[in-house]
Amino acid sequence: MFQKMDTTEPRINGEWPDVLNKKLDELIVQEYWYAGKQEEQANVVWLKINGAWLRLYFDSAIIFWRSSENEPSYSAPGPNESHNYPLRNLGAELRVRDQTIVKCEPTVIVNGAQVTLSFGNGRKLTFKSVNDSTTIET
Repeated sequence: MFQKMDTTEPRINGEWPDVLNKKLDELIVQEYWYAGKQEEQANVVWLKINGAWLRLYFDSAIIFWRSSENEPSYSAPGPNESHNYPLRNLGAELRVRDQTIVKCEPTVIVNGAQVTLSFGNGRKLTFKSVNDSTTIET
């Protein structure tokens, strides 16, 4: 028998991290470029909290959280490679580094999912994955 999936609750893969009321040490996004064109603003979102790295990423409408013992690193593509994954220091750029995370909220949206981070200084960032491409809204 066919069972309809609940589309109102976000699908989470991994353990939802305890980030509330914690200071954000770093926020780095790994972009995805193909053949010189940006395909995805945030292929992976790296958050450093209390000295530990977390990775946030999406696959379709699934939100993935992983802890990482490694920090983000960048390797320049070779001369014959079309794929590039540069890093962007979003925490410094948007002045949310060293801010307290006051909300971390997942939401189901049409054709995807999103995670919104709200900070003690009033800033808000949303990582929105639609049709398997993640954008950043401020």
